[in-house]
Order: sequence, then structure tokens, then C-alpha cells
Amino acid sequence: MVSARAALRAGLIAAILVVALVLRVNAAERTPYRPINDAGSYLTLASYIAHTGDYSLRRTPGSGAGGTRGPSAYYAPGYPYFLALVDLIDGHAVRRGPAIAPARDSQAVLGTITVALIGLVAYELYGASAGLIALVMAAVYPVFTELAGTLVAENLLTLLVMAALYAALRARRAGKAATRYGWVAGAGVLTGLATLTHENGVLILVGLIPAVWTVRPRLRLRSIAAPALLVALTALTILPWTIRNAVELHSFIPVSDETGVTLVGTYNVASAADPQVPYKWRIFYGIPGERSLIRESPHLTEPQISAKLQSQALHYVSDHPFSPFVVAFHNTLRMFELEGTFAWIASASAVSLSTPVARTGVISFWILCVVALAALATKRGRSAPGWVWVIPVLLALSVVLVNVETPRFREPVDPFLILLAAAGLSTVADRLLGRLRRAPVGREAGDAVATRPAQLVEVHEGLA
Repeated sequence: MVSARAALRAGLIAAILVVALVLRVNAAERTPYRPINDAGSYLTLASYIAHTGDYSLRRTPGSGAGGTRGPSAYYAPGYPYFLALVDLIDGHAVRRGPAIAPARDSQAVLGTITVALIGLVAYELYGASAGLIALVMAAVYPVFTELAGTLVAENLLTLLVMAALYAALRARRAGKAATRYGWVAGAGVLTGLATLTHENGVLILVGLIPAVWTVRPRLRLRSIAAPALLVALTALTILPWTIRNAVELHSFIPVSDETGVTLVGTYNVASAADPQVPYKWRIFYGIPGERSLIRESPHLTEPQISAKLQSQALHYVSDHPFSPFVVAFHNTLRMFELEGTFAWIASASAVSLSTPVARTGVISFWILCVVALAALATKRGRSAPGWVWVIPVLLALSVVLVNVETPRFREPVDPFLILLAAAGLSTVADRLLGRLRRAPVGREAGDAVATRPAQLVEVHEGLA
């Protein structure tokens, strides 16, 4: 039979999640939104998938990324397929118009599930009080709320990263071998899906392998079974898409062929000379000197143009060997919203966030950073295993070396700041509750019991 305390706790958690959903639906329904840049491409791909059942296979000039001829593998498939599923469920398999509102509502659902996962991960790492605090923080965190109204792949990536982390944590404390391997298998599939959503999702494997590699001695066959299963299922989840790319594009493309376009967009003379945001990423046809390649692009495939642009980017780096360090420096400033007002306004506008909404997000992020930093002074804040923090560090490094648009590209990292902040706040909360249990109320009750006999004597004498 469920105790009253357990029922109350379950009701409180449900109420927090309802609040989280309402805040996100409100953001999607009440804020104006125009799906530009990647968001427009995601909707176009989703419509094509909903109609044909497959990612774009058109071979006409201009049907591929950068004006190339298709088929395409530019965008990782996870998010377009998710939006296509929303199209099919809602019945609006069109590129824009009536498909936009359901797609935005689906982001509210993704965001609410992510809130629940953050609470669960905090519970596994730090205990019940931290789990509840993390749940509340994630539910009302303005950055997550504002992103829930936009169509960005990081909404799905963040959910999958937290789900994979939770599965790994459950595997660590599973009592039975079958249960442990079940959670490990789930972590592998989720890591594969994260990679299919965004290529840098594969980096979480570096953290998850030591998470599930718990049996000692480590080099025996029984010990390596769990990490081997994790890696194998990650690879098997990605494999069908890799095979598809080999068949359709005649190239080895594990997930996406965006590498060349991505690298050259940062590592070029024009981006380096940007007076407001040094090394700010730009699409290659906005780079001076690319006219000949733009004219040639309708006759090239995506892998061909990617190879050309990647070669240009690497040539630039060889001529400017310190450029990756400069890029990392400025993008780190951008990640922490310290590159200046223009930088975060430009990043927000790229995903159709208004300046007032973005400003609220920036301020809330700074507050979160301060609380998370203070949490490091607590024993609980430092208690999480090191492999947990490998995940956000690698996810951050994967973008600061190329391009950072906040809050979008930082979204998978922010949950870890919430986890750390919740650990510190739960330490403070537990100490305050402990003091309330131990004193003045308790002492007053004790004093009352001690003085009760004397009071009875006085009453008896008065009656006499």
C-alpha cells in the first residue's frame, strides 16, 4: 500500500511537471516565431520524409546543401525524422504553415521529458532532495523554456543525452546481471540516437564507458562485456544510416557530410576579421572569394563540395596555426555570454528569439553559473564521479572549436550546471531542515514537559 508521504511526493512531482509543460506550451503558443535557417530546413526535410518515408533522395541541381545536387546527408537524420513523425500524427505534412504550431508544441513535450530526466539523474547522483530541487530548477529555467518554442535539434539531443546518462547510472546500481545489461543496452541505443540527432552526441560514449565498466578486474572478458555492449549497440543504431549514405552518396559518411561547410564557415579570412565577433561562423557562399565554387556547386555532390571546403579550412589552419586557440577563446566567451551584447543578440535572432526573451535567458544563465560554482564548495557538489563531467566538457569542446550560438549549442551542457547547482542547494536545504528538527521548537516542547508537574501542583493548590 502506498504511504501518504509517497503519494504526496508523487503528486508534487506531477505538479512540477505540469507546470513545466504549461510554461513550455505557453512559450510555443504566445511568442511569435518564424522558422528560419536550420529550422526551415528541418521542416522541409520533415515534410519530405512524411510524404515519401525517406530522407531527401532528389538528384536535381540545388536539391543538396550549398546548392549541390542530391541526395543529401547534410543534416543528421534524427531531428527531421522526429518532426516527420509529428507531421504524420498531426496530419500536417507540409513544409510550413499549419505544420509549425504542432512542431513547436512537440518541443514543449520534449522539454518536459527532459525536465523529468534531469530530476531523475540528480536523484541518482545526489539523492532525493537534490532530485526535487533539480526538477524545479529545470522546470522554470528560462533558457529551457525559451528554447521549447523553437525548432532546434538540440532540444532532442539534450533529452537523449540525459536519458543515456540516466540509463548508465541505473546500470551501475542494478543488482541482477540481466537488469544491468538491459540498462547498458538502453544507454547504447540512446547514445546512437543522440549521435543520429547531432554528430557530437557520440562523444558521450567517452563518459559512459567508464560508467558501465564497473566489474573488476577490468581486463577480463566478464568485465568488458558491459562497455563492449554499450559501444556495439551505439554502432548498430547508427549503422543503417551509414549504409544508406554509402548506397545513395557512394561515400563513407557515418552520420553527416556537413564537416567541410561547418569548418570553412569559421576558418576563413572574412570570419577572422569580423569586427564584432571574431571568427563568427558564416555560410560559405557568404565568404568572399567563393564565387567560382558557388558556380560549380550545382554540378557537385554534397561529399564533393564538403571535401573541397574541408581542404580550404585545413589549409587556412595550416597558415594560421594559432587560429583554433583564438576560435576556442572567443567561442568560450560566447558560450558564457561574455563576448558582448551583439554576440548573444545575433545568436538569439538566428533561432528567432526576441531580444527581451534572450536577455532573460542570459541573466538566468549567469545566475545558474554562480550557484553552480558555489556548489563546488560543498562535499555533495564534488561527490559525483569524474566521468559524469567528461560528458559536458566534451560536448562544450566540440562546439567551441567551431561555432557557438547561444543558447542553442549550449543547451546539452546546461543540465549539468543545474545538476551541480541542485547538489549545492540541497546541501543548504538539508542543513536548514536539520536545524529546524533539532531546535527551538523541540527544546520548547521538552521544556513544557519538564515544567508540567510544577504547573499541576500550582493548579491543585489554587483549587484547594
